[in-house]
Amino acid sequence: MAPKQDNAPEGPHLLFINSTGSARGRPRDAQTKRQIRQHVMRDIGKARRKPPRNPQVKLRSQSNTCGTPVHPLPPLTRPFWDQHPLAILEHNWAMDAFAAYGLALAVAWNSSLTNSRKSRFWFPFAFKASTFCRNYLTGPEVRTAIHSQPTEKSIIFALARSTEIVSCIETKLRNPDITVATADDVIRAVMGCICYNYIIADLDQARVHLDGLKLMITMRGGIESLSGNQETLMMLFWIDTIASLLFDQKPRFPLPSKLLPPIVPRHHHSHEILTPLPYHLINLCPSHETHHLIVVSALRDIGSLTEVIQAKHDARGEDLWKEELFLGTRLNPIAYRLLDSPSHPHASMDLPCCFTEALRLGALLWILGVKQKAQAFPGSPALYVSRLLRLLQSYSVRSLVSTTPYFIPFQFWLLVLCATMSELSFERDPALRMIAQMMNEYEWGWEQVMANVEQLPWISGFEAHVPPLSAEVEVLRGMA
Repeated sequence: MAPKQDNAPEGPHLLFINSTGSARGRPRDAQTKRQIRQHVMRDIGKARRKPPRNPQVKLRSQSNTCGTPVHPLPPLTRPFWDQHPLAILEHNWAMDAFAAYGLALAVAWNSSLTNSRKSRFWFPFAFKASTFCRNYLTGPEVRTAIHSQPTEKSIIFALARSTEIVSCIETKLRNPDITVATADDVIRAVMGCICYNYIIADLDQARVHLDGLKLMITMRGGIESLSGNQETLMMLFWIDTIASLLFDQKPRFPLPSKLLPPIVPRHHHSHEILTPLPYHLINLCPSHETHHLIVVSALRDIGSLTEVIQAKHDARGEDLWKEELFLGTRLNPIAYRLLDSPSHPHASMDLPCCFTEALRLGALLWILGVKQKAQAFPGSPALYVSRLLRLLQSYSVRSLVSTTPYFIPFQFWLLVLCATMSELSFERDPALRMIAQMMNEYEWGWEQVMANVEQLPWISGFEAHVPPLSAEVEVLRGMA
């Protein structure tokens, strides 16, 4: 009978050999000898084997007999020095209504350093510590950290947070209770989405949110329902004014006159040219006196504001452009009145009274110039530049200026504004050619041009563009 191996799982392994007689001196067959040899060598091999370096201990799971729930351990987080910089901001902001805007702002500010035409938009109500947040989000530390990461990954953080906020808004809107569906926090969340859309230049989606915001305000009883929340009312006015400037349309909500004190005109000697302006405009178009007075009033307010801005700029320097709350509370009401007024009453550009519309567009361009200095406008002024240039190139306006010397400074002011605010050469060149043609006609130098321009609202913040403009004009004068 063949030998049998002991298969017991524990203890030493034994080999049983069937034998009827004494094993001593008794020859065994070859198969039995081979199995004995293999059995002995197996034990020798196990004895020589080295123990594993990292021995694994098999733990026997115990059944939960006490009924105590087992809570999974929280996922391990990467150390702060190994996280994406926006992940830290996202975690700290939690579900803040402006979290997506803040994340997108940090990315946009970084990318705008390499692309000067990329818009920036600082919304001063987004965070309580406005100055600190602006310095932090746009500071070199955050910019460097974001620059070291893939741009797509940075954008995903803002997109994910925006999606979460939209989902929360939709959940609230499904509530049958109108008070809950249109609560102040829901309105703030919608405004946060609009600011996010402004940053990423998704203006179509911003329009959708703006229309939804107007519907929500109507459902809760109109703008008067926000009278007890002054901050939300101011934010709504701010968002609405920016949207009207972006799309050149009438504001959706009324001007909160109780929130913003009117600017008291202080007529400076450099703006005395504005005093007879109503008389000249009424002579051009007597049937639209109210429209003329709105434009003249806005120009006078801008003239008064120029003194305030220039004085603060002389005292604070470039830090003035970080005070968007100070600038916006003075600029936005003027822009609101200009946008709320109708465009020039006569559609034809062949009538001299369209010069009033040119002045309205020029005042809006001046406001946009200041807002761009303050990083507070998320769009392009190209729409206003192109419309204003078409008016200035019309036969009626050119004839008016050539026959009425009073309008020459206005013409130069509007042309220099167009050239200053143009982003592309094909927008700037027509304005510069007209300036060069007028300089040759009057035999003026650039100093005389700027002397005429400065009779109207002008601040030193615009003068960074003047030297290259004067050089281009001199080239065009030589080619004429």
